[in-house]
Amino acid sequence: MSGFRPLGIGEVFGFSWTLYKGRFRTLMAVSFALVGIPWLLQWTPGIGWLMEVVSFLTELLATGALIRIAASQCVDLHLSATKATRAAGERFQKMLGMLLLFALGVGAVAMTMILIGTVILAVVAPGMLEQLSLYADDPLGTPLETLVPFLVWTFVMVLPALALMVLWWMAPMVVMVEGEGAIASLRRSWRLVSAQFGRASAVVVLSVLVIVPPFVVLYWLLPDFWAILIISLLSLPFSSVIGTVLYLDLRARTEYLSSDILIQELTSAS
Repeated sequence: MSGFRPLGIGEVFGFSWTLYKGRFRTLMAVSFALVGIPWLLQWTPGIGWLMEVVSFLTELLATGALIRIAASQCVDLHLSATKATRAAGERFQKMLGMLLLFALGVGAVAMTMILIGTVILAVVAPGMLEQLSLYADDPLGTPLETLVPFLVWTFVMVLPALALMVLWWMAPMVVMVEGEGAIASLRRSWRLVSAQFGRASAVVVLSVLVIVPPFVVLYWLLPDFWAILIISLLSLPFSSVIGTVLYLDLRARTEYLSSDILIQELTSAS
């Protein structure tokens, strides 16, 4: 079979939307079963805290299944929700290990940079920190001339953590498609994204701009309970599809990925 054609940034979104609509029922079946039901059960008296843990685990399982559905659709395998979930279960341990390393790595970088930023502020702008401390109980009451520069400075300091998130963004797809382990998937994602970091960053930013506004409107129109549920059910499949399409596009650009190779990866044992 022929190799995948590299896509433009707009084409990544267009193809993702087409895939999302084409497999909407299957994607929603996974999302409702593994995200919606556990979320609803969190409101059951006496087991709410337990279901929060279960919801975290089932959402990770759903992410893996959604990635498998999206990748399989690109080579006309038409994977069912049940088979996709089973495949995600077979690689769940790898996904969990990858996610824990992801969170620890990004968190460590963010905390380190925030600490460095605070030390710098204490030296060059001690008055800003003193004024912020006065509004510790009511941060939104902080004068704008103090709050805005502080938020901008904080954003600048966490940019390395945000960059690391982008560099590791493809790790779940690497686990679910190629079967790599936790550490290997993070390394693999770094290599794929670093070769096209600007494109990957642009897709991340545009994804936020595309996904967030409709859900903000939805949150305004519906009660909190239903808004959060619907947003969760719809957003995870779409973000998983976009991530998968970008992952395949990065491989097409750097490795000349072919349909034969992808089919072999998706049908091989874990």
